[in-house]
Amino acid sequence: MNMHTVTAPRSETPMAPWPVQLARTVVRRWPLLLGVAFAVFNLVTDDNSNALGGLMVLLVATTAYVVIASLDQPGWSWPVLGVLVVVIVAIRWLSENVVLELAVFAAVIIGSITVGLIRGLWKQHGIYRWQPFAAVGFVGVCLPALWLDPVGGRVLIAVGLIGHTVWDVVHWRRHAVVSRSLAEWCAALDLTLGVGMLLMLV
Repeated sequence: MNMHTVTAPRSETPMAPWPVQLARTVVRRWPLLLGVAFAVFNLVTDDNSNALGGLMVLLVATTAYVVIASLDQPGWSWPVLGVLVVVIVAIRWLSENVVLELAVFAAVIIGSITVGLIRGLWKQHGIYRWQPFAAVGFVGVCLPALWLDPVGGRVLIAVGLIGHTVWDVVHWRRHAVVSRSLAEWCAALDLTLGVGMLLMLV
């Protein structure tokens, strides 16, 4: 007598309705969507005669990365960003001097690089060792933009933002230094804002 094993048919999981799928995508990709929204808001409300809006975004992103790296606490990514935003608002409330803003953030960057050096973080293999060089490089993009003509300044900052997008993606792929959600948010913000600034010059 032959015994045949009867295999029960596999039950396929029904596909969720499109509103549910959309909601899941929004929840999963909220950093990307938030970054794009923030960039669009910046493009719509920014003064197109200068590059200050984009410059501040690049400066905050650069400072946030090196501060988080010096703390060696990726879980503090969003709180650090929040503190930096509060610092910008406070400085602008006290004075509208852009040079003062740059000076404060430059001091924070130098302090963070020094802390990371003392802690030996920049000797680590991988992406940590590039943090001080990246910070200095991106700040080096911000400074000349202040003295260039409006078009030249916007082009330089836009290129810097697009360059920082690559830096964001590297961190996102390696899941290192900063939280993945912050890297995703920053990449969406930098790329959208940088490309948008260039398109607005056409």
